[in-house]
Amino acid sequence: MAKRYGGPILMARHTEAYSSFVGRLNEIALLITLARKKERHDAVAHGKEINAFCRGAVVLLSSHVEAYVKELGECALERFYERKVDRSGMSSRIFFNISKDFVADLKDTADPEKIAEKIFLFIEGDLKFWSKNGSFALQIPTDKFNKGFSNPTFNKVKSYFSRFGYEDYRRDFYRDLGIKARTTENMLDSMVSLRNNIAHGDLSATRTPGEIGEMINIIKDFCRCTDNIFSTWCRLHHCPIR
Repeated sequence: MAKRYGGPILMARHTEAYSSFVGRLNEIALLITLARKKERHDAVAHGKEINAFCRGAVVLLSSHVEAYVKELGECALERFYERKVDRSGMSSRIFFNISKDFVADLKDTADPEKIAEKIFLFIEGDLKFWSKNGSFALQIPTDKFNKGFSNPTFNKVKSYFSRFGYEDYRRDFYRDLGIKARTTENMLDSMVSLRNNIAHGDLSATRTPGEIGEMINIIKDFCRCTDNIFSTWCRLHHCPIR
């Protein structure tokens, strides 16, 4: 969001979504601090507690990354509405993702009368968003737009941003992070895989406090880079979002 300090307007360095993400890392840091204290005191005697803290940290970190990506998308959708961005330059995928539930229902329906009923529901509910002229008259329903996004692997994050018409996410990510890009992508996917193993009851799925600390730093790089490149794309194609 733009800020003014008695002079020219200054653009914030990061989006509100990224700032919220960084703030939520504090609870993960607390878990790691507790795990490290147990580790220093007696790693063997406190092994189960250390594992519990570290496993909890992984689950939280994955959840916070998922929430961050969704909130970044929500930030863009809110700015499109608030700044009255003209829809003529928007990708048709934005409109599809607003109404994808209706599309899925129609694809799964064969009876003409039921199809007609669903079209009437679409007209009553979503038709107001469907125009290539002018700005959105109402706030875009972010819950509908974000539906279906979870387990934030790199490819799923890339696919999420394609909902806006942003097709160069991978290219821009690798250009922004350079030699750290591959390691960062692998760490993100490893985190999600580890989280899924924990969720499915794999007791061996864990990391040491030191490894979790490294994971947090790399994942933070992932979110910072994503914040930068998506914000830049939005500014160039639609409007600033930070």
